[in-house]
Amino acid sequence: NINRYVRKPIEFSAYLQDKIELKEMIINVGLRMDYFKPDGKLLVDPTDPDVYRPKKPENIALSLEERKAKWYKDPTDKIQLSPRLGIAFPITDRGVIHFSYGHFFQIPNFDILFTNPEYKFGFGTGNLGIAGNPDLKPQQTISGEIGLQQALSDDITFDLTGYFRDIRNLAGTRADEIRIFGGTSTYSQFVNSDFGFVKGIVFTLTKRLSNNWSATIDYTFQSAKGNASDPAATRNAIAGGTQPEIQLVRLDWDQTHTVNATFSYSSEADWGFSLIANYGSGFPYTPTQSFNLSALLTNSELKPSSFNVDLRAYKDFNLGFMKISLFTRVYNLFDIQNEVNVYNDSGTADFTIDEYLRRREGNPELVNTLDEYYRNPTFYSEPRRIEVGATLFF
Repeated sequence: NINRYVRKPIEFSAYLQDKIELKEMIINVGLRMDYFKPDGKLLVDPTDPDVYRPKKPENIALSLEERKAKWYKDPTDKIQLSPRLGIAFPITDRGVIHFSYGHFFQIPNFDILFTNPEYKFGFGTGNLGIAGNPDLKPQQTISGEIGLQQALSDDITFDLTGYFRDIRNLAGTRADEIRIFGGTSTYSQFVNSDFGFVKGIVFTLTKRLSNNWSATIDYTFQSAKGNASDPAATRNAIAGGTQPEIQLVRLDWDQTHTVNATFSYSSEADWGFSLIANYGSGFPYTPTQSFNLSALLTNSELKPSSFNVDLRAYKDFNLGFMKISLFTRVYNLFDIQNEVNVYNDSGTADFTIDEYLRRREGNPELVNTLDEYYRNPTFYSEPRRIEVGATLFF
């Protein structure tokens, strides 16, 4: 399908900020104004959407020009004010408490605003597709955090921060389908129906560069839940004959535990190296079968966790009038085979019940073996990759 539209939306924003430095407190206060003119068209009568193929008798009797004159109306312009506040004040000679709160707005993707801009749908019964909605409100996030930064020594500090993100007016699809006049066909439309809530804690320990080395480690514990990860989720559920989700579920990008660590060493001579390691617990996925539940829950199971280490190293050589720096970069140093995607019936990238059933049938393997067919390389992280290069300095 090719969905072509020509629109000229207008966006404008302005921002005011002031920094107030008091004796024992620093305050940052700001206000942002956003204006958006979508330049789209809304249907006056959603039950008769296609101006070229009207369904209602009174519309069929009109010419195309007469229908176009009364068919559409303009969406409203959107103006949003977003206040921001940040405060930091010391509690000891080496400790600072910081607080921030703000409202943030984002215009929905244009393909959600202008999908099927002329509201053309095919023939048939059931749900025929999704229409865009140029009158969608901006997506809103209310964000806040409070934390403590404390120096343990001249070169070691830690930061403990708790945060939340209240996400509203996300684009989704309406649960009540729009019925087209005179038949059994329906369609869906994007609306501001989806929402999410994120909360978490971040702990960071930093060792600044001294004695030729530096290091950091941070740990994040997070929960991200909402009613849907995909704007079309409700429509797809209805079209597939199932009920849309009516409770908070884990969002696709919800990762409960993440750990990142770095270590860097630079000699006083002419060489050095750094390591970057990260660990993440598994992302959620929706299983296709379960022995414990009569109805499967969205994102109720977890993919395997992942671990990765990258290495960077260099060595400099002075050649009189120039310097050459040899370097190497090694990605996935330990060549770990992380499973980034899984089969929904098994929860692993290494096996699917379909493969088991095909093996039981005993059919001959012609071009590819079953193992080659069912081992999808995109289900795994990139294997070890080594890059070697040189930089010349004149």
